[in-house]
Amino acid sequence: MTLSLTSALILEKSIKSLFLLAIIFLVRPILNKKAFRSASIVLWILLLIYLISPYELEIGIESIKGNSILLAITNFFNSSLGWLVNKIGYIFFKLNRLIGSVLIFTYLGIKIYKFQKVMKGSTPIHNTLCKEKISEFGLKRKVEIYINNNLKTPLTFGILRPKIILQDHILADKKLLDHVLIHELMHIKKFHILLNHMINIVACLYWFNPLLWLSLKYLDQDIEINCDKLVVENLGDTIKNRKEYCISMLKFLEIGSNTNNIALKLNPNKERILIMKQWKKTLTGLVVFISTFIFCLPAFANVADLNQDRIDTKGEIVTNINSEFGDRVQIISEDEYEKLELGEVSRTGLRAANVDENIRLKRFANIDYKFNMDTWTGPVHDGFTVRLKDMSCSGGIKYQVIIEEDGKIIYNQFFASDSILKVKANRRSNYIVTVVNQTNKTLSGKVKINSYVR
Repeated sequence: MTLSLTSALILEKSIKSLFLLAIIFLVRPILNKKAFRSASIVLWILLLIYLISPYELEIGIESIKGNSILLAITNFFNSSLGWLVNKIGYIFFKLNRLIGSVLIFTYLGIKIYKFQKVMKGSTPIHNTLCKEKISEFGLKRKVEIYINNNLKTPLTFGILRPKIILQDHILADKKLLDHVLIHELMHIKKFHILLNHMINIVACLYWFNPLLWLSLKYLDQDIEINCDKLVVENLGDTIKNRKEYCISMLKFLEIGSNTNNIALKLNPNKERILIMKQWKKTLTGLVVFISTFIFCLPAFANVADLNQDRIDTKGEIVTNINSEFGDRVQIISEDEYEKLELGEVSRTGLRAANVDENIRLKRFANIDYKFNMDTWTGPVHDGFTVRLKDMSCSGGIKYQVIIEEDGKIIYNQFFASDSILKVKANRRSNYIVTVVNQTNKTLSGKVKINSYVR
């Protein structure tokens, strides 16, 4: 077995995230009521890191008897994933996704601007109880507290210089003030606002996945549930303290919120109050968390068979290639070529375009074509063809085709006539196709390179 990091496409991660979200939705009620206080948050953080990171773990295993079932499931999953990526890519290709992300980012920028305008009406306060609570937490960051009655509920914002916004009616109720301060200071201590910013980044990147985007509100809910549990532990986990804290939350239950997701706001609901009444750490909750964690980990990885091809092939398979990469290249006929659904490849450093040109190579000269399987204006494919047609040279044709994948040679073959190659590619890789004239005469012909849909 081998382990390595490999780049991953946003479309692939978007589809995989649906599987992970289904698991989280299934177990979060159990984890929130029966597991340790941050159980659901751990799963959400793993998901956020996976979605934001440009890489994923690649696990390579050999196709031995004990791994046959796992590989069968993996091959089916990868095949289905590739099909979905190609189909979705026709609508949400890279340029469309970028435009959408810029629009969402602009929208968030406008919300931040409006939020800052509202914050200008805040007045700093120097309440004794507030100072005592901040001192008890021993935070190294300076925490400032303001009054703003234009906002309906307390909120916290800022990472390095956090600020807590309160209202006059909270200051008038000592018990309520105590609970609110502990709640907001817990948010600051645990850097929950950082999670909020990660949510916004994911919303910008994956706006085209409405299920993922809408589900992020449950992460916000679980952050608040986690904070509620921390408050109870700080107060002392007794029935009396839980009851008093729930009463404090009930005072905010009917109050709507006029803020946005730039800040963390104390805006409780019935689920949070119910969990505070029922939460109890049990062995069942721990078992569910461990099982879920183990079950989710493979979804964050790409499992590859070290001995087999990535996709099924037909036609004549060429064996004169680097054995490390398996049988990845075929020589196909003109009829097979015409049946393929061809697309574009991305020329490195240039716009997405088909390679379709005439060549004229002098004696022992060569020409390189650099590209990758990504594209801004179309679906991302996982294969490409190299067609060399009308090749001619006085004294006889002899040329060499070399294919490199991420700097490693995966194919090296000589030809004495026209040829068509079908290459099983990696959606995450860069390629160089080199045509070398092996004669002392001028070689001419046509070169056409396209991606294809399997």
